[in-house]
Amino acid sequence: MLAEVEARTQLTDAIRMLERANVVDYNGHFSARVGANRLLINSGPSVRGALTAADIIAIDMDGKPLDGNVPPPLEFHLHAEIYRARPEVNAIVHTHPRWSTYLSMTGTPYKPVYAQGVLLGDIPLFDSPNSINTKPQGEKLAKALGSKPSILLKSHGVTVVGADIVEAFTLAVYLEENSERQYMASQLGEPYVFSEEEQALCREKLWTKSLFKKTWDHYRSKL
Repeated sequence: MLAEVEARTQLTDAIRMLERANVVDYNGHFSARVGANRLLINSGPSVRGALTAADIIAIDMDGKPLDGNVPPPLEFHLHAEIYRARPEVNAIVHTHPRWSTYLSMTGTPYKPVYAQGVLLGDIPLFDSPNSINTKPQGEKLAKALGSKPSILLKSHGVTVVGADIVEAFTLAVYLEENSERQYMASQLGEPYVFSEEEQALCREKLWTKSLFKKTWDHYRSKL
């Protein structure tokens, strides 16, 4: 896990980058685990497009602010319950993007039509459009996510997890890029879907920290 100072900076950059890429809107949130019972997350009232490190707050797994009285997002349960269920996960992003939400609105399965998009695997669908703002809802979402890196929330958005902030950010970007290509190609015909052999090769070659960092650096250069 990152030191808190570095994690706050990375979370700030990640949210600003996702907002500029139209992946996060005014309600998205990104968290990082920095202790057994300590999470960093952007505050509920924060303006995502103008975020600063001061908007990143610390909370415990029950949503209690630990370094002030600024409240977390209402959906902090989404983060807390996934962390409880997935000890290997140290970063979680919940976004309200356009293209992948079109898929969940229509019940269209996510298909790997783009090399980097293969890394998300078979994405489950959480069949509820409601906000994940209670502990039981968070537990249900964590169960539906299972051991996978991402889940679509019907007519709502996407949740992506990672071993660290850079990984979660990059997978969220890949998911939306694949969804856009899938949607746009479907207007012309049936998109080509990577074969099992091609998918295995993509996972072998593309799931690396250096390539995740390369994607991160590309988006950070635009800030």
